[in-house]
Amino acid sequence: MAVDDVLVNSSVGVDGNSYTTSISNDKLTNDDFLKLLLEEMKMQDPTEPMDSNALMDSQLQMSQIEANNDMSKAMQELSLAYKSSNLATSASMINHVIEDGQIDDTGATKSYKVASVKQEDGEVYLMANKITGYDEETKTYTYDQEFTQIPMLNITKIF
Repeated sequence: MAVDDVLVNSSVGVDGNSYTTSISNDKLTNDDFLKLLLEEMKMQDPTEPMDSNALMDSQLQMSQIEANNDMSKAMQELSLAYKSSNLATSASMINHVIEDGQIDDTGATKSYKVASVKQEDGEVYLMANKITGYDEETKTYTYDQEFTQIPMLNITKIF
C-alpha cells in the first residue's frame, strides 16, 4: 500500500472516540482503497454499520477518474505520434513536385517544387516554389523565386 506522504485528519466524537475524517494521498491506488475499505469494515461498530453504497460509489468514481486520466494520456501520446509521423512524411517530399488542386489563370493545375517543411501550431506546411515553366532545350523547370506555403492536408498529387 502506498503510505508515503499520507495526511490523516481525525476528530473526537461526542462519545470520546477518535474518528478518521479524511485521508489524503495522491498516490492511493484502487488496491489501497479496497484495503482501507476492508480495514474500516473490520473496525466498524456493529450497531451502526457504515453505508457501503456510498463507499462503493466513491470507489467507482475513483476508478472512472483513473480511467479518464489514462485515456487522456494515451490520446496525448497518440496525437504526438501522429504529428511526428506527419512531419516525417512531409520531409520525404523535399525536392519532389506536388499539386494542391488549384488552377492558375491559364486553366492548368498549379505545380510546386518542395524546398522545405515547417510545423506551426501543430500543422505541417510545405514551403515550395511554384513551377512557372519548362525549358525544352535544357530540360529544366523555371520557378517563382518566392515560397508558397502549402498545408500538407491540401496536397492532391506527388510526382
